[in-house]
Amino acid sequence: MDKPTIFFSHSSKDSSIILPIKNKITATTAKVLDIFMSSDGQSIPFGHNWVHKIEEGLNNAKIMFVFVTPTSINSAWIYFEAGFAYSKNIEVIPVGIGVNIDQLKAPLSLLQGFNITSADSLNNFITILNRKFDLNFSETFTELDYKAIFNSVTEIGLTLKLSDIFTYARFEMCSQYYDSSDDKKIIRYDIDKYFSEIKEYLDYQEIQYASYQKKILVGGIQIIIDGEEKEPRDGHLDQKHRLIIKVSMQNFSKSFSLLKELVIKAGIRGDDWMTLEFYFNSTYDCLHDEAAISSVISDNHEKFKYIKGSMGTYYYNDNYRLWIRDINKWESRKEALYVIGISFKVAEVKLDGILDLIEEMKQSHLIFKPK
Repeated sequence: MDKPTIFFSHSSKDSSIILPIKNKITATTAKVLDIFMSSDGQSIPFGHNWVHKIEEGLNNAKIMFVFVTPTSINSAWIYFEAGFAYSKNIEVIPVGIGVNIDQLKAPLSLLQGFNITSADSLNNFITILNRKFDLNFSETFTELDYKAIFNSVTEIGLTLKLSDIFTYARFEMCSQYYDSSDDKKIIRYDIDKYFSEIKEYLDYQEIQYASYQKKILVGGIQIIIDGEEKEPRDGHLDQKHRLIIKVSMQNFSKSFSLLKELVIKAGIRGDDWMTLEFYFNSTYDCLHDEAAISSVISDNHEKFKYIKGSMGTYYYNDNYRLWIRDINKWESRKEALYVIGISFKVAEVKLDGILDLIEEMKQSHLIFKPK
């Protein structure tokens, strides 16, 4: 008796994400099902006509999982395969990985599916196959399986999303600040010392980097000491002496882990709040008007909250603070330059939290592509 065929519709660029799911399902179901996956190196043997093999896989399929990721969401091919399968009365189930399937266009938006957001959601595959073929296999996906898949799609999702929206993110630390509890008291930071400690840390960790005078380049991160420190005069700060860290949006997920280590070496404690400023490229922009921003915040009160006593700064899920500002506001000779500020506690920040926040800003049109 022929085994039932399951068809995995996906982008070949996502094969490293999808293949572990296929292998886990195959192991769990004791190979009583055939899973057709065009990029697995097995479903289409070397030398065979891949179009004919895909057509054969579609004709034999009883159920199709359509994997929608940041890579495949704009691919016409998955929509073609899904439309073909649907016309053959094959059950088609969209699966979102790093993409919310509620955002899909028709016809996929008309079909019942699920997002992979946890080990439990991965076990939906087993539940669906048990129901479809009257099987009784245990749900065996674990949190380790989920983390492996999520880490892969985060790498892809951040590269696609963040680099499409922003050019870089920037962290700045001055050598002098007023104490937040006493505006007559000045707090000093030895940022030249921090710069040296960052180099010592990179050497100790045997991380390759380039350095010249007061500049370091390492793993998509640029670190610069700008200006010379001058003593405060008459109680007034001199904030032209700064440690500036710029983080490229390319390969941001790997750079972000290193960034957290470097800012700690720059005197930021784990329970301190730090702010990254995200600079737009020419493709995206953000709402500028404070009233319009406030309206969006109010309409999305489950995610965003006002901060009493702080104009223009908002909480996102209690773990992040958000603001949109023209950083050239007080520079009359410069054009307006709006940036996104995201603040978080260094010890508590999670990469997927930042990704979720930026995605939420896109969905609520706080940031958008100008027409």
